[in-house]
Amino acid sequence: MSEQRAVVQSFYEAFDAGNVDVAASHFAEHAKMRDPELGSVEGRGVVRDYLAGLKGPVPDARAVVERILEAGDTVVVEGRFQGTNTGPLPGEDGELPPSGRPVDLPFADFSRVADGLIVEYHTYYDQVGLMRQLGLMD
Repeated sequence: MSEQRAVVQSFYEAFDAGNVDVAASHFAEHAKMRDPELGSVEGRGVVRDYLAGLKGPVPDARAVVERILEAGDTVVVEGRFQGTNTGPLPGEDGELPPSGRPVDLPFADFSRVADGLIVEYHTYYDQVGLMRQLGLMD
C-alpha cells in the first residue's frame, strides 16, 4: 500500500470512528478543500469544522469506501456517506430538529497527499439528493 493511500484510509477510519480531531490531523495546516456547498476554503481548522458539521446532524456518519484509485500523489475514493439524521441541522432561521431519516449518499473524493498529509481535498456529491433524503426538499 502506498503512503498516500495509507494516509487517506487512516483519515476515513478516524472519521468513521467519530474522532474528528484525529481525522483533521491528516490534513496539512494550509490544506485546500473544495465542497459543493462551501466552495473553496483553506486550513486544517476549517476542515475540522467541516467534519464536525457532518457528524453533528448525523452522529453515526461513516464513509463506506467502495473503490480507491491512485494516480501519482492523488488518491480517488468512490463511496457512500451513510448514517441517520439524529442531530439538529443548521438552518437559515436556526436549528432544525432531527428528521430521523437515513442518509445514503454517493460521493467521490480526490485527495492530494504530500509529506504524509492531505494538502488538497475535493469532494463531490449530490446536494439536492442530500436535501431530499433529509426531508428538506420534495
